[in-house]
Amino acid sequence: MYLKGLLILIFCSCFSLNFFAEQFIYQDSAKVKKNRLIVVGGTTALLLGSSYYYLQNVWWDEKQIDFHFDAGADLKYALNVDKAGHFLGGVQASDAFSSALIWGGINKKKSLLYGAFFGSTLQLGIEIKDAYAPYWGFSKWDLLSGSFGSFWPFLQSKNEALEAINFKFSYYKHSNVYWDLEAERNKDISSLAWQDDYPNQTYWASFDLNYFLNTNRWPEWLNVALGFGLDESQYIDAYNRKKGGNNELYIGFDYNLKKMFKKNNSPIVKEIKHWLNYFHFPAPAIRLSPDLEFYLLFL
Repeated sequence: MYLKGLLILIFCSCFSLNFFAEQFIYQDSAKVKKNRLIVVGGTTALLLGSSYYYLQNVWWDEKQIDFHFDAGADLKYALNVDKAGHFLGGVQASDAFSSALIWGGINKKKSLLYGAFFGSTLQLGIEIKDAYAPYWGFSKWDLLSGSFGSFWPFLQSKNEALEAINFKFSYYKHSNVYWDLEAERNKDISSLAWQDDYPNQTYWASFDLNYFLNTNRWPEWLNVALGFGLDESQYIDAYNRKKGGNNELYIGFDYNLKKMFKKNNSPIVKEIKHWLNYFHFPAPAIRLSPDLEFYLLFL
């Protein structure tokens, strides 16, 4: 659950490295590529080290207990919407690290594989720390979902059908239920703490219809997506735990920004389109569960 904050720093770094490479550095210099790898390694170590220090003093600052596995609350407190977050976090961590390695001169196949192991190792480290935290525990499901996400870019490179499926995230604060429930548990949560605000998050699987329908009549920039979220009906039980709630399922349109704005492919624009394509932007959608509702623009 702390993976998201860690990723923001890594993404910014990798984006900057890629842009800097395209704009200012000659691509055919073996010496420069060696220097790039040093930059990638040093920057990654610095980001991970500083992020660990921050999380150790903010998230893992409670008195530690013996190593233990999650006792079962992990599958209940967010009804597995957090698992979608771990999966997408793994995808993005792997993508960011492999992109940096490609910039450093490593071939794409190896970079994607190294990215997959990097994302999985990152998730494993977080779970090991959670295993000593009194309110959490080592979650095998978090590890599996995050590791699967980390290997997704590598698997896409091996299968054309998987390349036509992309995963995205949307967030809009339409409810205060997360903060209200945390207040009931006597926790003072920052108003900016969106990362665990699952009732306001939706995760999407976006499908390229032209590929799956074997046609070119559908607008290439318009995909159909399935969304997964959590409603506002959770409550705090007598043991101070989150209970109840319902998963939300959606179907709607989604935009492929790479194809929508394909005429402009300068290096900086390509990078912007690539990372923005991880977000699901407002589009018509239908909520299928727990009840039926149409949205002209789902936020």
